[in-house]
This record gives sequence, C-alpha cells and structure tokens, in this order.
Amino acid sequence: MGIATAPTAAAAPPEEARLAGCEFGRVAGTYDYANFGEHAGRMLDVTTGGFRDEFERAKPTILDALAANHTKAEVNSVDCRVVSGDANQADVTLTVVQTTTGDATEGMPKTNKMSLLVTVVNVDGRWLVNRAETN
Repeated sequence: MGIATAPTAAAAPPEEARLAGCEFGRVAGTYDYANFGEHAGRMLDVTTGGFRDEFERAKPTILDALAANHTKAEVNSVDCRVVSGDANQADVTLTVVQTTTGDATEGMPKTNKMSLLVTVVNVDGRWLVNRAETN
C-alpha cells in the first residue's frame, strides 16, 4: 500500500499582489494636467500588456481632456482586497477615494469614490496591472 498524498494546492497570491493593486489605485487616481508627463511615466511603470498599450494610445486624449478642464486629482485613500488568484496572477478590488479640482468643479474640491477590479500579473518578480475595469 502506497502513501496517499493530497493534491498540490495552487499558491495563494502573495501580499505583493494586493499592494500592487493599491499602488495602481494611488497612481491612476493622482494627476495634474500641468505635469501629465510625470503621471504618464508612473502609469507606465505600474502596468503591462494590453492595459499598458491601451494607456499609451489614450495618453494624448487623456491629456487634452485634463488640460481643457485644468483638472487635478489627489487620492485620499485606497482600500484593496485580493478576490482570487495564485502566485502568478490575481484579481484585486479597489475602492479609491479622490479629490478633484478643475473647471468642472468651478475650482472647488470635489470628493469622488471609484470602484475598480484590476488584474495584476507577476512579471519577472514585479506585480503589474494588465487589466482594469470600473465596477
């Protein structure tokens, strides 16, 4: 009679996956039309794959919209939770609270709450966002 072994369980996503989701929320939600290049650089640093390519293509349109309305935003808080995944990929829910100012708010601060679902993937030891959608 042989020794019975349990099937190998997939490794749970590490804390780094959740933290990468949180960082994406902070980066994506903090921008200033006057320094959009810095924001774009940070976005490219925390993303990969299809999402990164999509952002690259959309940069001019995003900048035009932000500049036309003199929009600035700052993240107040990010709550993030891993909902599924393994050692290579994870889905993370984010709730981002941000304050925006600009022409649309008549220069007055306005607080917004966004819910996102992001997929982070392990790329050579770094967790990067490759998909994001609003809930």
